Amino acid sequence: MAKLGTSKKPAILRVAKEERAMELHDFCDRNGWKVVIGIESDKPEDLSDLNRLMGEKSENTKTIVKEEKVGRNDPSSCGSGKKYKKCCG
Repeated sequence: MAKLGTSKKPAILRVAKEERAMELHDFCDRNGWKVVIGIESDKPEDLSDLNRLMGEKSENTKTIVKEEKVGRNDPSSCGSGKKYKKCCG
């Protein structure tokens, strides 16, 4: 899969005014990012790809935490010293 901001997968931005588009294009060009900017005054501004490039989390981004499963023969998490299957299982 191509990296975001490259010529194979440019960042997609939506702005309301041409001045804002030029400002963002210059910023992305200075950072070496490839972008496609759409000017649509009737829709809200969407800079989610730019936020990803800058390392920020957008509102819709969720962190996935992998929980470790407790094995039957692992020590119990309550601190009793017994195996999980004999105490809390």
